[in-house]
Amino acid sequence: MIVITYPGLFSGFGLVAKEVSFMMVEIKRLIVAALAAFACVGMWGCGLFDEEVTHEVHEKRHSGLVVAILDDSLALETNGRGWTDHTESCDYWENCDGGTINQGLFLVNYRNKQRPLWGDTIDGVITIIWGLAADSTVLFYDKKNNFGFWKVGKNIDVRKKMKWEDGCKLEHRYVVVMARPWKDGNVLLKDADPCPYAVLDTATGVVKKMEFTGEYSWLEGCDDITYIDGKILCVKRLADAMGAISILASDGVVDSLENTKERDFLGYPPVLYGNFMVTQVYKNGNIVTKMKSDGFDVNYPETWMKYNSFVDSTGSSISYSSDDLVITK
Repeated sequence: MIVITYPGLFSGFGLVAKEVSFMMVEIKRLIVAALAAFACVGMWGCGLFDEEVTHEVHEKRHSGLVVAILDDSLALETNGRGWTDHTESCDYWENCDGGTINQGLFLVNYRNKQRPLWGDTIDGVITIIWGLAADSTVLFYDKKNNFGFWKVGKNIDVRKKMKWEDGCKLEHRYVVVMARPWKDGNVLLKDADPCPYAVLDTATGVVKKMEFTGEYSWLEGCDDITYIDGKILCVKRLADAMGAISILASDGVVDSLENTKERDFLGYPPVLYGNFMVTQVYKNGNIVTKMKSDGFDVNYPETWMKYNSFVDSTGSSISYSSDDLVITK
């Protein structure tokens, strides 16, 4: 039997295949590069066509932002120093990348303006979460997704990486808006996109979505949830959204604030700043109400919030500018 071979046939096909494969890789590379360039054009955030980027750190810190209210006269405020990455294109469109660094935490008196009772700042960047995580303590996380605590009178305490479970898992980054104290020294996270509520296990760093089933089924529909004096409490507008605001426990309604002519609730969800509830009132701004495990505190003096200013019954206002918030360790 004579076998005739064509050494050039399949080897030539191999060369063609290699060339096609190379071309496909090159096309994919060009597509990826084009998409990246398009993303930069769309966002104007990475320097169009390798533009020169000028990093500016603002000299002046911003005014104080209220993070939490601690008691009848004390609150926690934060501020920081802004930064901006300038390029010719983003300056033209007024849409440059920016953020805040060198954050500070300050204990201030909102009844009698004075030098902060305590205040400190950090180097680098952290994100402070609104609300209280524990007594006189706020929660924060850093760029590496490590969480930690900052307690009045102490240095920041970086713990460990947050481990987001399925159901609360985002592909790119996490956005946590508010923190609440929770059982067993853990922290309840509110609006931890994409989870309405999630629990941070402070021992392991695991973040697990809170399901309103079983023992927590009664929390379904709450406007806000917290943990005071060993008791889970729910703040909720019952029936009419613009009607009474109630505190509920697992066994029913604890107390209610009725809608009155002087306190005409607009129907927006109340928000907790620690054990204090802030509610928007028609034409008058945001009224502050103190909460306890057994109901609303009727002896708490009339207090309003206008942006980050505290206003008393006489209309006298107290706020803290960047110059007011000095380090006092």
